[in-house]
This record gives sequence, structure tokens and C-alpha cells, in this order.
Amino acid sequence: MISHPKDLSDELIYAMRDCNKVCKHLHLPVQSGSDKTLKNMNRKYTKEKYLRLVEKIKNKILGIALTIDMIVGFSGETEKDFKETLDLVKKVKYDSTYTFLYSMVY
Repeated sequence: MISHPKDLSDELIYAMRDCNKVCKHLHLPVQSGSDKTLKNMNRKYTKEKYLRLVEKIKNKILGIALTIDMIVGFSGETEKDFKETLDLVKKVKYDSTYTFLYSMVY
């Protein structure tokens, strides 16, 4: 299952927990661990809000597998911003990541 972090409701978390036919896997794209970069990407959440959401998910759905999308090298991203993303990855301990190098080529 996939959800944008700003759209993931408690109702969906409980449905995933309680329904035996739903795989205990959630793809929850974060894109960056830097609040500055998230703001520049027009994401509607902060790193702290995302971490609280992950904590809630892990507490409600024991053994859930979490995967993410990340973009590195976003326009204006600094070494400090990148290190904040690495910090997020270390804190959450994702099961898998999909990492993409930012490109303005369409």
C-alpha cells in the first residue's frame, strides 16, 4: 500500500492493522529529511511530523515493513540537508528505499 504522508489517516492505519487480507507493508514517500528541502519541494509536512507518523504506524501495526522514496541533489540541497536525510533513514530503519537523483529533465 502507498500513501502520501499528509493523507495517511488513523482510519487507514487501523484498517491495515485489522484486515488480515492487507499486507503489512506501507510505502510512505518522504523525499527528504530536511525541512528546508521539504518546504522547497512543496511537501505539506515536516521531518518531525513525518517521524511522529512513522512512530504511530510502528506502534499500531507491529512488524510493518516501511519503504520510501528519496530524492537527493534537489535544487538548493546542501550537504547539511543531505545529512539530515541520512539521519532520518537511520532513525526510521526502513526495510527498503528507492533513491533518485534529482533532475530537471522531463
